[in-house]
Amino acid sequence: MNERPQRPPVLIAALVALPLAALLFGMTAANLGGSGSTHTSLPSLALVLSLLAIRFNWARTVSVIVLAFLTVQWLPGAVEYVDEARTQQAAIYVLIATAFYGAGAVLVYMTPSNQYYRRAAEWRHSRKQQAT
Repeated sequence: MNERPQRPPVLIAALVALPLAALLFGMTAANLGGSGSTHTSLPSLALVLSLLAIRFNWARTVSVIVLAFLTVQWLPGAVEYVDEARTQQAAIYVLIATAFYGAGAVLVYMTPSNQYYRRAAEWRHSRKQQAT
């Protein structure tokens, strides 16, 4: 196992969808509370974690959990206020972010994605063994 395993297209799609969901939740928080508000810290954390998922298996799990929390936190209000002119844009951001999150959460745990993380861990372990 000398070659580094290649990321499957399913995983690449998930690693694009999850950061987009985090960005949209952040845009919602900034739209409603202004940039720098306390509501933007959790979406920022979700963005960093979803980007770390490119390399680390643990980060994909944590990012999915944080994005699930954001979905539960924002979705009920978005559904309730989607028709109001003042909050319509933020509500649409939440609905789109929820769609990205749902797609990304499914794709990141599909069999090819799980196999990639397993093969990557085995590849890193074999490289460490060769170095010693």
